[in-house]
Amino acid sequence: MTKAWRTAVTSVAAVAAMSAGAGAAHGAPAGADAGFSFTVEKYEAVPFGATKAAVWQQLDGPQSPPPGAAGGWCENVSTMTIQCFTKSGDYVPYANFSFNAAGTLVLKQHEFLYKPTAPSMTLSKYNKVQLGMTEAQFWAIVPRASCVVHSEAYPNWPATTGHKLNYHCDASTGLFPPMASFDLTDGKVTYKFQRALT
Repeated sequence: MTKAWRTAVTSVAAVAAMSAGAGAAHGAPAGADAGFSFTVEKYEAVPFGATKAAVWQQLDGPQSPPPGAAGGWCENVSTMTIQCFTKSGDYVPYANFSFNAAGTLVLKQHEFLYKPTAPSMTLSKYNKVQLGMTEAQFWAIVPRASCVVHSEAYPNWPATTGHKLNYHCDASTGLFPPMASFDLTDGKVTYKFQRALT
């Protein structure tokens, strides 16, 4: 994976990131390369509110070799973000851990760490979702098995108000399938976007 591609994806992820992640629809782990130490389990174990130094230590960042070497690796992509990959190559599972001005973890975001167990999102279902709906109303429309938590954020940490979850809900399998993205903030739908749904 080229540095430029990772940086571009990180920038896009950072914008979408304060949208969010942990919740009910993680989906199935995508799996990690046996030669790399960063895993889904490590992603899940990193606690919100931790300092950057503590997260770096937990992720074995200081011991991370360069891309392509065995052992797995994480790197500082900015003063506010640690990025970790499960393997070397293009479009591989990775995660971002982002910190506020006080240096505490407020955002966890991933690409490809989880996959929907039964993708079946449609444009009709997307159109039925309205801003302001509760989480219960949302899941009454959207097939949960089509979705994974893409990111999770606590922007007001240590307060839990403003808690944001971002769900990516796919229509089919594949690298970049038709999909919908939804933000739920404090349990209500606050944003929706779709790409190529039919």
